[in-house]
Amino acid sequence: MKYNLKSVNRIILALDTTNLDEAINITKIVKEKIFTVKLGLEFFNAHGKMGVKKFNEIGITNLMLDLKLKDIPETVYKAIKALDNIKFGFLTIHGLGGKAMIYKAKKAADEIKSQPKIMMVTILTALNDEDLKIVGSNSTVNEQVEKLAKLAKETSVGIVCSGHEAKTVRKIIGSNLLIFTPGIRMNKDNKDDQQRVCTPMESIKNGSDKIIMGRSLTKGNIEENLNQVTTSIKI
Repeated sequence: MKYNLKSVNRIILALDTTNLDEAINITKIVKEKIFTVKLGLEFFNAHGKMGVKKFNEIGITNLMLDLKLKDIPETVYKAIKALDNIKFGFLTIHGLGGKAMIYKAKKAADEIKSQPKIMMVTILTALNDEDLKIVGSNSTVNEQVEKLAKLAKETSVGIVCSGHEAKTVRKIIGSNLLIFTPGIRMNKDNKDDQQRVCTPMESIKNGSDKIIMGRSLTKGNIEENLNQVTTSIKI
């Protein structure tokens, strides 16, 4: 099966599972056909750093560790320093943790062997304007993402946001900082628990560097699903 190589380099496979063997086997099948994999809290809480090392053993050293850290600055600093003996390329933190926390996260990332790029999560793609009102925010999702994008530019970190906001974010942060977009669905896919979804091509057109896809790829034949996604991306 032939793949669009430029499109392949855009895809991050989200492995939201506690099944280590399954995650490794899936990765072995597609690792040459994606940019990297994303491991989140579900996986990390089950397998920790030893689980990450299993991916390192099969050549995945640039993985995205999606821990969405948010705590007082010193705690986040020490939490990242504790990740020193694994290989990974990207680490997520919550932008709402504040500027001091972001700087501490960057400092810690620079001090560990992998020196991962810090990616700031803006507003989760499972939330909408009404959800923000319920927790006391007077800002819309777009307004809040704009504020956080300005903070990302000031602190020089990448952004994780919906493909719908990627266009605005790109205008704010410029071309030198990365944008990763979750909540990616093909037109035929179910939204599941996502509120702000976007197709792969829409997201990339709006300025995303990498698209994060999980269930849309892993349900059914992953190689066929990957081919459909890469074919839909015309770069």
